[in-house]
Amino acid sequence: MGTQNYLHLWDDRFLYITPAIRSGLTARPSATLLVSASGRPFALEGMDGTRVRCTAALVAPHVPRRLDVDGCGLLSLNMEPSSNVARMLEGVQGDRGIQVIDAQCFGRLRERFEAALQGELRDSQLRELSTRMVEAVAGRPLRHVPLDPRIERVLERARTHVGPLPLRDLSAEACLSPDRLTHLFRQQLGLSIKRYLLWTKVRRTVQQFAGRSGPLADIAHQGGFTDMAHMSRTYQRCFGLVPSFLANGAQVQVRSDVGALHTWGPP
Repeated sequence: MGTQNYLHLWDDRFLYITPAIRSGLTARPSATLLVSASGRPFALEGMDGTRVRCTAALVAPHVPRRLDVDGCGLLSLNMEPSSNVARMLEGVQGDRGIQVIDAQCFGRLRERFEAALQGELRDSQLRELSTRMVEAVAGRPLRHVPLDPRIERVLERARTHVGPLPLRDLSAEACLSPDRLTHLFRQQLGLSIKRYLLWTKVRRTVQQFAGRSGPLADIAHQGGFTDMAHMSRTYQRCFGLVPSFLANGAQVQVRSDVGALHTWGPP
């Protein structure tokens, strides 16, 4: 199978695999683990102009960066902010926005990176590979760490609701005051409710590309964006890609499992 771009969607993460990419300044609410598929280095540049060449790096949420992958192949693992995989890496990141990772930590996992780049691994194999990658970076097995049940209710409402969602409605869902909910949400997830609500729009629309479900304007509306232009601007800021690129099956193969469809599919 020839090398092209692949996007694999699961409920708590997604993996973008590409032979080459060069992006402008982007930032997103999800922590991102970047790994060279071939072992050759790629370039990362921070907002302050600091440039590093590495074969693996962990980028914290909301940290702007430019990325230059010139043919070495890249596995870009993006973690849902509320997920166990994201919270597992918080201790590794510390206060560093871009953390260079020694690729030796992946051990024999590196033998599977090229197969992932070539599209030779099944969805279940890629999910397992992504879990092992996170465990290798964190230095411990993945374990479930439950969130506060009140925050879980808010997350469920945010993921399934399309349209404006006032803070007062989420506060009622959690049985908390708006101030208390705002504080607890940031404490548990490391980002504001407003940023998470924008992320849910992004994730819902990304999910729809797996089914190629209609015109982009309809996808934007169904995802909660005001219009196609709003969705396009948000995608450019987050990924450095326009939605039409992801919607083009000749450029990107988008694959999704049942769990992702259940969590992020149409309400």
